Amino acid sequence: MIDNAQLHSRRLGVASAMLLVVLSLAACSGRNAKPGESLADAETAVARAERARISDYDSVSWKAARDNLARARAASGNKETEITSRWYAAQAKADAELGIARAERSRLAALNMSLKRDIEALQSPNSGGTP
Repeated sequence: MIDNAQLHSRRLGVASAMLLVVLSLAACSGRNAKPGESLADAETAVARAERARISDYDSVSWKAARDNLARARAASGNKETEITSRWYAAQAKADAELGIARAERSRLAALNMSLKRDIEALQSPNSGGTP
């Protein structure tokens, strides 16, 4: 049986690994990209984050994703600022994906707590279940 400290340690490990993957993908996304492609990817990620309702779970990532997307759009279309646009687009995409991961983690943690309560209720002697 896993105790709370081990469970917390595993969750932190998974969250750290997810963050590393997201940041690695964000760092690579700007390389060899066609103009506008990074921006389109960021817009898609931010739209996915909006559908995932990350603002309910991680308002910091949501605000950062929207702000960086706005900066990427503002810098887009000008040859001198295209690199800046790609950088902000990559940041927006990373923020959106991080927010999605955090929102999913929060939803799963809530589900986990609910299931634990249900199990405890079923194992309780007053519930009529088997001890």
